Amino acid sequence: MTKYVIRRLLQVIPTLWGVFTILFVIAYLMPGDPLRAVLGEQYHRLEPSVVEAARDELGLNDPFHVRYLDFLGQMLSFDLGYSFILKQPVIDVIGYRLPRTIQLMSGGLLVGVLIGVTAGVLAAERQNTWTDYGLMIVALIGVSIPVFWQGLLAQLFLTQDKYGIALFPVAGYEGGSISHMILPSLVLGTSLSATLARVTRSAMLEVRGQDYVRTARAKGLPWYATLMRHQFRNALIPIITVIALDISGLFTGSIVTETIFSWPGLGRAVVVAIERRDTPVFMGILVFGALVFILINLITDLLYAVINPRIRYE
Repeated sequence: MTKYVIRRLLQVIPTLWGVFTILFVIAYLMPGDPLRAVLGEQYHRLEPSVVEAARDELGLNDPFHVRYLDFLGQMLSFDLGYSFILKQPVIDVIGYRLPRTIQLMSGGLLVGVLIGVTAGVLAAERQNTWTDYGLMIVALIGVSIPVFWQGLLAQLFLTQDKYGIALFPVAGYEGGSISHMILPSLVLGTSLSATLARVTRSAMLEVRGQDYVRTARAKGLPWYATLMRHQFRNALIPIITVIALDISGLFTGSIVTETIFSWPGLGRAVVVAIERRDTPVFMGILVFGALVFILINLITDLLYAVINPRIRYE
């Protein structure tokens, strides 16, 4: 197992290098002058020599290859840079906002797994019935509606009593209170639940036709024991794969959700950094997201061996 982990870590080095390169090129080619964002109205009031000195200090006058090598050196030393606008290290910005994003993503993941897996199992057990058709139609609608549209509809019908019911606050964080967390978690978890419902249904139907399931039923095992011990456990691998892949989708969806609901997480920080042309912040957050995604994929591979003893890594 240890050799497998080391080999996987070595395999991701070219991937990380490619991700770093693409992110740097995109940031380099972005229109606008970061120095204008840093200086604000003072940009036009300062002497040209002062402006050039500030540009030299930030390294904006360096040629492409020099800035690229400096960026790679920072990544190798785990230095994500210093915010132009916030005047603090990017790692501190991530450290402040990451718990809030994890809180929102955990709520969305909980909603997605509870609704999606339950609906998928129920649809598989009621195959070719109105329950099956109804749940799959709802899942299809959930996959088709964009996150931002779901958020706007939720705010329209669930936050005020003019057109709906005033059940939840419109937006805000308020110390991460449950009342402010429920609605964005529901919106964030809807797409995941729809995808999970379809995948769970397919996996359960595939497992149900296996010989060991028919043997368990023939031996007279209770319905619940057959369902959970023989069907659901052996259908977990595709379900876990979808959950792992959708965690990155939750991170992407949190950018939209955090913006709509004014949630102070990493997604909101990325949007604000792009608006302000604060390149180190959005570059650092995206690099951090890439590292997290690679780590999640590695953990998922290791979970396969835990769930299915027949899988062994050498």
